[in-house]
Amino acid sequence: MKRALVIAAAPEEEIGYIRRLYEQWQPDLVLCADGGLQKANRLQIPCDVLMGDMDSGGGEGAREVVRFPAEKDYTDSQSCLREALARGCGQVVLAGATGGRLDHLLCNLHLLEWVEGQGAHGYVVDGGNVAQILRPGVVQVPAQFRYFSLIPLDPVLAGVDIRGAKYPLQNATVRRDDSLCVSNEALGQAVEIRIAHGQAFLIFSK
Repeated sequence: MKRALVIAAAPEEEIGYIRRLYEQWQPDLVLCADGGLQKANRLQIPCDVLMGDMDSGGGEGAREVVRFPAEKDYTDSQSCLREALARGCGQVVLAGATGGRLDHLLCNLHLLEWVEGQGAHGYVVDGGNVAQILRPGVVQVPAQFRYFSLIPLDPVLAGVDIRGAKYPLQNATVRRDDSLCVSNEALGQAVEIRIAHGQAFLIFSK
């Protein structure tokens, strides 16, 4: 399965994690959303496609440039995600997308829903967190960091089981307006989560 790394332009104090992610992920395609190219250049990550209206500075050195008008229907990050899927990537990681504006942060997290809806798998990653979407079913997820949280996207998650964690659950109901599943801790190398109904963010945090 082809993999893509999308580098966004959100302000960050530390970007070295993107280089480590690039080396571990070994993406088939690297796309930069506008000023994300400046991060790629600083980290010596080759950019295959630069996309954006260039209001964040853009940059030089991308193999291909797709320029948009400032007034458009999609953010530069979503344009990159759409392009990655159009080029056959089934897994995408969006990095550099959580700092700065709160509206952009929330939008970037919810873009994971769009990615999953297209039949692909997506992750939002920064220096201390990995976020993904969980849908109904049973999954075993690696305990990448010490803490993990299950944040409902639907008003209610039903039939929630959590195994391999400090705070297990069995056939629980989890509400979106409640903090029941925030800051759990993995006990081993993996956590098993079952959701009977509803979908949620799964966020691992340092």
